Amino acid sequence: MTDNGNILLHLKQGLPGYSPALQKLGDFILTEPQRVLYLTITELAKETDTSEASVTRLCRNLSCKGYTEFKMALALDVQQSQPALAATGDPVDALVEESVQALRDTGKFIDREVLQQAGAAVHQARSIQIYGVAASAITGEYLHYRLLRLGKSAQLFGDMHRAAMNASTLGEGDLVIAISASGSTKDLMHVVNVAKKRKAQVLMLSNTLRSPMGNLADMLLVAARPEGPLNAGTLSGKVGAMLLVEALMGELMAHDAHYATASQQTASATLPMLI
Repeated sequence: MTDNGNILLHLKQGLPGYSPALQKLGDFILTEPQRVLYLTITELAKETDTSEASVTRLCRNLSCKGYTEFKMALALDVQQSQPALAATGDPVDALVEESVQALRDTGKFIDREVLQQAGAAVHQARSIQIYGVAASAITGEYLHYRLLRLGKSAQLFGDMHRAAMNASTLGEGDLVIAISASGSTKDLMHVVNVAKKRKAQVLMLSNTLRSPMGNLADMLLVAARPEGPLNAGTLSGKVGAMLLVEALMGELMAHDAHYATASQQTASATLPMLI
């Protein structure tokens, strides 16, 4: 990787020798580096009217193995170039407001028609497989817990090697719920591809509207507040995803009164464990 803190300088210096497509990309990155941090490779290619191959070529010209490594170097560069801001107001209040706004934005952003389709898919699924890694696995754990409370059996995989083996055994009638904030996690994308080849249905929960994995999904639910390379897993990025889970559970419960009964039953099962 190019030395941290120098990637924009390297880009600026090398820009005159690049092809027209790479120059267009470079100009966009130099003009809006903060915005690029929150764009997937698909979105950056679309914004610049270039291609994902051109983005990858530019990353390699900058001594990065790929787009993910490039965004990490860019994030460090942007962070180092910004002067430390004096604290204004109460940081806890700021965090609360940011998280509440993320919930409001997600509520406005949820496609109700897709949500209904997703609820029906979960209700009708022969089996449910949940895949997610790193910070997205936290959302996966929460989804798995909520389904368990409603008496809906599901399997959760955070290890993508095991997930790939699981996906290879799926078929029509099975539902995969893939969770990826960026929609471009390489290992998870491979697993989703395996599941698609086996004719399994794919529901994706993401923070990104357009992404390589989103293009593979049959249904896509998107939470607000895209996550950047240095803020993955933060509260404002996760509360929107949690809202997606709750909205999905609401749709599921609307399909059968059995789920409300199961919720009471599973809650009662844990009461003797409380002091």
